[in-house]
Amino acid sequence: MIYYKTSQPVPGKGDAWMYYECGTDESVRRYLTYIPATGEIDRVPNPFIKKLQRPEMLMPATEEEFHRFWPPEDGDEDNNNGYEQVAMEKVKASGEGNGNADGTYFNADMTVEEAMAVHPQVSEVFAAFHLGGCSSCGISEVETVGQVCMGYGIDVEVLMEVLEGLMDEEVEEETAQAVE
Repeated sequence: MIYYKTSQPVPGKGDAWMYYECGTDESVRRYLTYIPATGEIDRVPNPFIKKLQRPEMLMPATEEEFHRFWPPEDGDEDNNNGYEQVAMEKVKASGEGNGNADGTYFNADMTVEEAMAVHPQVSEVFAAFHLGGCSSCGISEVETVGQVCMGYGIDVEVLMEVLEGLMDEEVEEETAQAVE
């Protein structure tokens, strides 16, 4: 395993540290976020994002650092995977995220705020692309996704593909539940 870490400020909470556990091909196995000031730990045992985006921006970490916050005896237990069913039900109830006429849910002209309302894991995708949260890559909720990508050198098509993948995964889960 290979381990990485990065830090970024969280408004009202101080610095947050993200630790990644990756395979030798730099595929993300799991990651966690730790906020020292509040003691919050958010563990993501099966992240949607499986490939590190811009790994050159990350610092090397050790296995011991990672396991300080994710003890080996926790294994792959889903302590808090960041995907709240309640949040998804609110999105469905509000009518947001029902898709566009072309069958997509996201586009470069929507605002960051609109994108975040479509699916509760959009912020996780943005974080994987190092968008938002830190002083060098803070983004505004009123900027369009396209503007953010242009400003930070992110391929908008790649980001759109990953965001649409969130919805593909959700449809697969709903179909599997309906079959059961």
